[in-house]
Amino acid sequence: MKQEVYLIDGSAYIYRAFHGVKPLSNSKGMQTNAVFGFINILRKLMREKNPRYVAVAFDSRGKVFRHEMYSDYKAHRPPMPEELAVQVPYIRDFIASSNILSLEEPGIEADDLIASAARVLSARGLQVVIVSGDKDLLQLVDDSVVMWDPMKEKVMDTAAVEAKYGVAIGQLLDMFALVGDSSDNVPGVPGIGPKTAEKLIAEYQSLENLYDRIDTMKPSKMKERLIENRDSAFLSRDLIRLKEDAVVPEEPELYALREGDDAKLAELYAELEFSSFLKEIDTSEKIETEKFSSITTNAQLEQVVQELLGKKQVVIDTETTSLDARRARLVGVSICSDLDRAWYVPIGHLDAEGVRVAGQLDEGTVKELLAPLLLAPGILKIGHNLKYDYTVLNRQWQMNMANPLADTMIAAHLLEVPGRSLKLDDLCRDLGIRMTTFEEVVGQDKRDDCFAYVDPESACNYSCEDVYGTLSLWQNYHDQLIAKRLDHLFNELEMPLMPILAEMEMRGICIDEHLLGDLSAEFLGKLAEIEQRIYAVAGQTFNINSPRQLGQILFEELNLPHGRKTKTGYSTDVKVLEKLAPKHELPALILEYRTLAKLQSTYVEKLATFQDPESGRIHTSFNQAVTATGRLSSSNPNLQNIPIRGEEGNRIRQAFVPAEGQLFVSADYSQIDLRVLAHYSGDKALVDAFRAGDDIHTRTAAQIFGVSPLLVTGDMRRVAKSINFGIVYGMSSFGLSGQLGISRKEAQSFIDKYFTLYSGVKQFMEDIVVQAKEDGFVTTLMNRRRAVPEINSSNRIQREFAERTAINTPIQGTAADIIKLAMLKVAAALRDADVPATLLLQIHDELVFEVPEDQVEVAKKIIQKSMEEAMQLDVPLVVNVTVGKSLAK
Repeated sequence: MKQEVYLIDGSAYIYRAFHGVKPLSNSKGMQTNAVFGFINILRKLMREKNPRYVAVAFDSRGKVFRHEMYSDYKAHRPPMPEELAVQVPYIRDFIASSNILSLEEPGIEADDLIASAARVLSARGLQVVIVSGDKDLLQLVDDSVVMWDPMKEKVMDTAAVEAKYGVAIGQLLDMFALVGDSSDNVPGVPGIGPKTAEKLIAEYQSLENLYDRIDTMKPSKMKERLIENRDSAFLSRDLIRLKEDAVVPEEPELYALREGDDAKLAELYAELEFSSFLKEIDTSEKIETEKFSSITTNAQLEQVVQELLGKKQVVIDTETTSLDARRARLVGVSICSDLDRAWYVPIGHLDAEGVRVAGQLDEGTVKELLAPLLLAPGILKIGHNLKYDYTVLNRQWQMNMANPLADTMIAAHLLEVPGRSLKLDDLCRDLGIRMTTFEEVVGQDKRDDCFAYVDPESACNYSCEDVYGTLSLWQNYHDQLIAKRLDHLFNELEMPLMPILAEMEMRGICIDEHLLGDLSAEFLGKLAEIEQRIYAVAGQTFNINSPRQLGQILFEELNLPHGRKTKTGYSTDVKVLEKLAPKHELPALILEYRTLAKLQSTYVEKLATFQDPESGRIHTSFNQAVTATGRLSSSNPNLQNIPIRGEEGNRIRQAFVPAEGQLFVSADYSQIDLRVLAHYSGDKALVDAFRAGDDIHTRTAAQIFGVSPLLVTGDMRRVAKSINFGIVYGMSSFGLSGQLGISRKEAQSFIDKYFTLYSGVKQFMEDIVVQAKEDGFVTTLMNRRRAVPEINSSNRIQREFAERTAINTPIQGTAADIIKLAMLKVAAALRDADVPATLLLQIHDELVFEVPEDQVEVAKKIIQKSMEEAMQLDVPLVVNVTVGKSLAK
């Protein structure tokens, strides 16, 4: 079997990658999608074909020899987009760093280089595989040459080419000459398409024979065109014919694939922020384990603790039996204060039979000896995802690590460390440190408590690596936090908040499982009823959850106006159905069905499965290192999105109930985003309205519609509310028109009137965009940063999205900071007043407390006052407080 050589049409795939991969950017704002797509094409080739011989051909810059034949060659082709041009050098760097042969010659195109290489290599006995989708290269196909398009998974050999075009390979060039090529401005014969050209060449065999026998043709427009464009046809053939005598390497070994330069590739991937590629080559180095040691006697631990008590910081990591901190049992603890030494204290390691391994310390003794260190107020306690360790020690030892605290995961998030992962291993890899993975240390053991069965020596090295890596990160991040003025946000807001979130998670919230059971039966009954109504209106039964079947009924049978089509049919997403709902009953019923089905599956059915058998409550996780704006997120389950709207949504909120003898106190910031906007913009009308206590939506409606506030209707206020909040999110007239169901012209008229009323807001929006273009980032009032590198992009869609981000991030981010400040202030005030109110949830701008019934009135006043004084703005912060026996509004 012949050895294969792969000749890649590099220039073609640069463009195909650029247009085929959605826009990607690194943190500096440079678009990287073409590089990413091109690398993936090469990786696919290497993975699937494992080639021995490879070369990539590129077009030369400027004019080529074909321009001498025809000055208008490629005259209509636009210049390379700037977003692509800046990526090409990185693609060339990738080829060079991968040690792949690159073919390029002044005045010669990539196709000609491929043709020339194919000629010399097939003559040397190699099977040539041309990697391209360019039809012009098909003229090279023969017994020794095939073309493979990896993006379409298609191989074209002689039989496939002749079947596709209906002519022999040797006649393909003549056929292409008649058709021409509009993309290259090759004229061909006007009016002759592929099918006609196929018939002509099949009949006359060649271009020469066609014109030699042109007089035998019957009179027709086609004959006239052929005669008039004879020179054009032969010119086109010369332009399309590939040059096969370009200077290319002739020895096959010069095409041999060699080992890539991992260091250069790592540098390239790091700059482009291709973290997934970076992981695979991994130039990081293992940590020397000689500096790690196990503590196996009480005296050793006492000595280490005494030494660490004299330090300013200590790093801690717990090894446990579960990812769930509330259920986890301690297996061991690692500690260090510098990069010279780290210690591991084994506590709960077991042998294969589940018997505790000898040579470990008693857990009670470890708790007693470590307590002075963990409770010392003058020592900084450092960890990665420290809330986990905090919770484990709280549950196991009833011990709360004392402030100050430092979490390197949250630090990395605030610093917007490049890459898509905040895992310790990935962040350390960026510092050149290779960590032992959890999978490497536990092997194939899939048990939840598998770490307990790891031998203490292996556990020591693994756990000490964690504290070593965490301290390495902290040493790197600490100065960056100061340099970017993020240290106050980190030290005074995010880290003091972490213990509060841990307490909230441990406390959990009660649910009424009987009510959920009743709701489930009720919702299932309603769904069955709506389902029958849908079938009746549609006139047939079908799979309601099938977008394809629904699309056929809506758009083909009912002839409703359809929007975009997907690969599988018509789009039937919520936006499409909302537009159609006023026109027909069926889409309105589908929306009702989907809403109820989602409530049933997401909440009614699943909430009970999250109920802890021990506490009887639901325990969510609050995440500080997820959202770009600083908002907390909630997971397992997500309690941030407890439904509010609609009767059914409120019924689900009724299932969240306080403990016996207690009530919920819910405190909600009123229009906090708009109040922050008023502060930022300093708009007199907006500031005056909030200071006067006016209803801002009513006031805006009165101005926009030109009526007295007393005459503002509910619909008018709804419009004003959509505009008020839409402005914060950078809503366009297109977005507002879709939301309100009005024309874009009318929507733009409303927006124009809004900016006339609040001219300071418009000025603020313009100013913040200008500032973001200069800085490349925006900040909140507490200096939380968010990079907006795409704000200077020449890609309009990317740029406009970045501009909207620049406008709304300071507002949303400051609102997020305020609610976090409020959590700290309320907790302190309740503690000082000795009021036993427990914070359970933070849902956007709302805090939910569980309070003994006889303490509600006192708690209400403290909560409201603390929240309204959380941050001093130019307008008052207003908090609405409600009391109830559920979360229902």
